Amino acid sequence: MFDRQQIKKILARAQEIDPGCEAFGASKHRYQFRPPLAADFVRKAEGQYGFRLPEDYFRFITEVGDGGAGPGYGIDSFADFLKPRDPLLMASFCQSLALPFEVRPMQPDEVEEYAITSPENYAKSPERYFVYTLPDEDKPYSTTGFLELGTHGCQWDFGLITAGGRFGQVFDIDNEGSCAFVAASFDEYYQLWLDWLADERKLRAEVNFWRRPTQ
Repeated sequence: MFDRQQIKKILARAQEIDPGCEAFGASKHRYQFRPPLAADFVRKAEGQYGFRLPEDYFRFITEVGDGGAGPGYGIDSFADFLKPRDPLLMASFCQSLALPFEVRPMQPDEVEEYAITSPENYAKSPERYFVYTLPDEDKPYSTTGFLELGTHGCQWDFGLITAGGRFGQVFDIDNEGSCAFVAASFDEYYQLWLDWLADERKLRAEVNFWRRPTQ
């Protein structure tokens, strides 16, 4: 379980090291949280659409912040996800969160078809990589049981499994039809990012790598 004040201390120190928010993704989240959501608001959405969020993620958005500072370009807002849109599309997508996460293991002869891994990385951990069915007009979401949490940029996003045997796990996913297991829980995933952020040597190296040249 995360402590909001402890995380804010880590973020404040990161901002001291990177005041220009030059590290990858920092220009968007700027080392800040959005305000937490009311628990009743989140529970109402779960009840309305029939899905259930993993408890660690539920605690995060109701006690720490509704998105903001995090891996990639940061954690997306759950409240923004629920903002009014096409009602039929909204209902279809939300209801899909209650359906099991549908993927199959990636086969060795498929590795070079996808950008999510390399033959070398696949050989080290083939159990991490999977293939899903690309969306079509009748199924306008990437896969069932998957809540997108944010993006690494380009075609790579990351998200939380909301139904099925991998409930609560975090996966990277691309728009080519492949995905990769990255953490057993939201707490683990976010803690890995906090540990990286708290390593001042690594953060300074990241900032220097992305620093815009002065004129």
